[in-house]
Amino acid sequence: MNTYQDIIRSHNVDASHYYCEDKPNPALEITNALSQISSFFQIHTPFQVTYQFCSGTTPEDYLNSITLTGDDSIFSQETMALHNYRFMKYPPHFHDFFEIMLVLEGTVLQRIEDKDYLYTTGSCCLINRSLCHTETFNTSSRILFIGLSVEFIEELFASCQSSCFSKEKEIEESLLYQFVLSDIKFPGRKSYLDFIPAYQNPLNSNVLHTLAEELIQTLMFPCFGSSYQVKGLICRLLQYLSTPVNYHCTCVELSLDSDFLLFARISHLLEENDGRITRTELESSLNYSGNYLNRIVNKYTGMCLFDYGMTFCLKKAEYYLSNTKASITDIASRLCFSNRTHFYTLFKEKYGVTPNEFRKQAKRAAVKNGT
Repeated sequence: MNTYQDIIRSHNVDASHYYCEDKPNPALEITNALSQISSFFQIHTPFQVTYQFCSGTTPEDYLNSITLTGDDSIFSQETMALHNYRFMKYPPHFHDFFEIMLVLEGTVLQRIEDKDYLYTTGSCCLINRSLCHTETFNTSSRILFIGLSVEFIEELFASCQSSCFSKEKEIEESLLYQFVLSDIKFPGRKSYLDFIPAYQNPLNSNVLHTLAEELIQTLMFPCFGSSYQVKGLICRLLQYLSTPVNYHCTCVELSLDSDFLLFARISHLLEENDGRITRTELESSLNYSGNYLNRIVNKYTGMCLFDYGMTFCLKKAEYYLSNTKASITDIASRLCFSNRTHFYTLFKEKYGVTPNEFRKQAKRAAVKNGT
């Protein structure tokens, strides 16, 4: 994705037009802004987009921020202090809008209430209106925040009822749609949505970059129809995040142990890959050491990482045996077993019967049930 400097330069716009170091953002009202405990953010526009870039984590590094809200654009630059890498010098805060955080590059530590969650490139989260949170850079990073007012997101979702295409209504089946509408109707829930990229979708960050750049371009240089373009881009983002082949979505309840989110992420990736994802690949995807991931799995299952992964592998074998005519040798090969004997041994240990006996039992059960 181009930086905002590149976007401005490509349109021959004077960057000073957007520079405003001390001017308050008229679209954002902050209550208790100087509090070290928490502050409260309110937006007076339907949406707000903030793009932030941190060059690193040394005293010489800096934080750039551009906020776009339709008619008002606020650009600021500051040098971060070594002991405090928080965005915008803000303490933990609440807000009266839904906020989507997209990590375009690098990593960021999201502190929600009193728990820390690590977000890596391509990962996202949707914060509701009840959570006190703040973000901390721990690498060179690029982050996009999208704030959506209740009225704006209700308008987007209501449009499904009068849509021209039946596919538009598919969003109504998503966890994101249900989560947002539930929060609007019953506010106060201490929960948020976590999105990690599907392992089989390695180019997801490219899509986020493209959407982010188009959104910034549209907001910075509006023309006739830009309001519709913004709505369309945000709808595309919500649809992209809600599609299972693109992202694994987890609703995180703050009453749960903070390790639960990492366990859920591990489980999603193992399930997606039928348990056949290496420890090294998990380390790369989740940015945690294999030993730590193994401890998390053991905490929730009593199993080591390999054995837990094998439960997903054998679950897929069970599916193939019950629902396909593939040979047992072919099934073993599909699931990356080096030989049929090893597959037989592990399957019988789990199910008490051989794969062939299991298939026969499944057929008898299907005949009995008339399926």
